[in-house]
Amino acid sequence: MEIQMTFKVPVAFMYGQLIRSAQEDIKAHTGREVLTGSLNGFSYKKKWANGMTGTLTITHAIANQRYAYELDTDRDHYTVDYQLSDAGDNKTALHYTETIEGKTAKGKANNRTAGFLLNWQRKHRFKKMSRQMAAQYTA
Repeated sequence: MEIQMTFKVPVAFMYGQLIRSAQEDIKAHTGREVLTGSLNGFSYKKKWANGMTGTLTITHAIANQRYAYELDTDRDHYTVDYQLSDAGDNKTALHYTETIEGKTAKGKANNRTAGFLLNWQRKHRFKKMSRQMAAQYTA
């Protein structure tokens, strides 16, 4: 999945929103507070309400440019990448990519089917979440 959006907020604000979200997730799952400068390469275990578990590794935390991670579960491997750039006039251009790779033939087939059927809904939720993050900006 690939999404490109522009927001009427500075790049530093949008990046800060992503990083604060990541830090809150880390604290919720590990009980530890991780400084922004220590995020690159940080890895931790996640557990969801449905019992699924996985290991999330932050692969890129480049201030005001990029935040990316990989999530490895028993069934799938996810790669998520937020690339930010200054679009001028206090605006941020966001280029978001997400890939899901099933670990088995059945998993790959399920992902293709679910991706085809649910892609619109996932994009819609992502865009709504991104707009909510940007709406918190006060000049």
